[in-house]
Amino acid sequence: MNADEHILQLPSVVLKSRQLLPQKSAVYYVIDEKFIVWYVGKAKNLCERWAGKSHHRLHQLQNQKKKLFTIYYELVAESQLDTLEQQRIEQYSPLLNKTKIKAKKIRPTETLLRETLHTIAPYCFILGVEPPRNLDPKFIKDSQNWGDDWRVEKTVISTIVIHICINLQELNTIFNDSMHSLRFTRNIFKKRINFSDNWTCKGDKGYEISTGIFLLKRLLVNGFAIEIYQAHSEVLEYIKDYNNVKLAGVEIRAVDETSLNNIINKCFVRIFGLYKYDDSKDSPYYKFCNTVLERLSPYKQDLIKVLFNESIDIGKLQISTIVSKKLEKSQANQLVNPELSLRLNNILVKKEYLKALLSERGINLNCYQVNKYLEQIPKNENFIDSNYYKRMTIYVKSFIYNDLREPGYRNSKIIGSKGAKSQSKDLVGFPYEEAYLVATVDRVFWLLLKPYLSDFAKVQLNENEGYLDKYYISYRKQLAPAMLTITLNGKWKTDIPFGPPDKTSSYLEVVEIIKSRLQQSGIPKLRCSFKLT
Repeated sequence: MNADEHILQLPSVVLKSRQLLPQKSAVYYVIDEKFIVWYVGKAKNLCERWAGKSHHRLHQLQNQKKKLFTIYYELVAESQLDTLEQQRIEQYSPLLNKTKIKAKKIRPTETLLRETLHTIAPYCFILGVEPPRNLDPKFIKDSQNWGDDWRVEKTVISTIVIHICINLQELNTIFNDSMHSLRFTRNIFKKRINFSDNWTCKGDKGYEISTGIFLLKRLLVNGFAIEIYQAHSEVLEYIKDYNNVKLAGVEIRAVDETSLNNIINKCFVRIFGLYKYDDSKDSPYYKFCNTVLERLSPYKQDLIKVLFNESIDIGKLQISTIVSKKLEKSQANQLVNPELSLRLNNILVKKEYLKALLSERGINLNCYQVNKYLEQIPKNENFIDSNYYKRMTIYVKSFIYNDLREPGYRNSKIIGSKGAKSQSKDLVGFPYEEAYLVATVDRVFWLLLKPYLSDFAKVQLNENEGYLDKYYISYRKQLAPAMLTITLNGKWKTDIPFGPPDKTSSYLEVVEIIKSRLQQSGIPKLRCSFKLT
């Protein structure tokens, strides 16, 4: 709801200057530049309530990048805070007050290490253990002289380093595609915000992505540093045997002492991985990179003590998830085409799954020409999953702007059966009774979910309704509809725009209705999430 004169006459501070709020008890209102009330709250000490990043709604507000929020406040005695806050919430129905905030669970870094090791242990080995680098002043100086400052960063210089090599050649064989193995490794070492620390790439990550070259990764965990890098194929000939050991309680191989000595004498290590030393390229830098290996000793016992010992679902982590679970089921149904890439086989399996699901539910596949899309299946690598057949147009209203016939930041055209008409503040005699945002949606998902969403989006407008391609809310930003994200069968995801069925329905009310309908739909393995953009 929009702020009224009562709120707008109160003292205020912009959100970015919240440190200027008074240290007094108050009921406060967070309002955007369009005077829409986003949140109403109370505080015994207003300044402390908004200090730093302590407010539980701050991240939601900051995620609205293009909005300018202001905190209006009403000084109130502490004894009256509860009563007045409740009255104001009921009066203004703020957008955020009834939304739930999920408590963020921060997981220990040791769990990330264990998950990573469970995933890659069959395709890697421990090379050795390196003592703290600050014990060797010459090594520090040489690293700095050669520009290898990553070796002697403050976070790692005083820790024992465990070196692990990953055999990308073996992964390439398993995937039969170097690009898929590269995606696999990127997924393993991607940032996970719910862990207390993450793998860091010791190099230019953009370079890694553009070239496909695997760069060294590092993780600090329980007083140790783990460094993982690629072992190039020519190095593997020096490995004669492995010992079965454990790292953080996870079984993994470690090269035996003889193999480690062979590698020390014949190889060098840098940010791009472990290489065979080429005597014909007698470089002082490569000699320095060889002396790095001389600091290693064999890994013999589990050095990392597991402190939290979180349970891990190993079945969801191993490489079978990447390959087998995507293909085994379809192989059983003889769907997989061995001549196609994993991506195209996934499209093939997806279309067959959706076709079977729609048929089981008695839905007419001819509706919205869904049959034409499902019949287009990949037969070779030239196949393109065209959006022309995949997506269709729908029309939705806005939760934030009640009447889209009125102009926003600047005028736009409303299009319909009565021609293109410019938005207007004077709606007397305006040819269209309603205006909608136009959007596109996956036609198969829409057909499947139409019984539950048709109240909140339209496929066809009548002669008294029009639509806008764009509704500007600032110089560059356009209004986007609320979005429902659907995940089907744990694999396939799509976004579906939705809006209010009438001007009185709030975003939260509509979300609860859609949630309830989808929960009762009986569609297997269906998940959903919502976003008010």
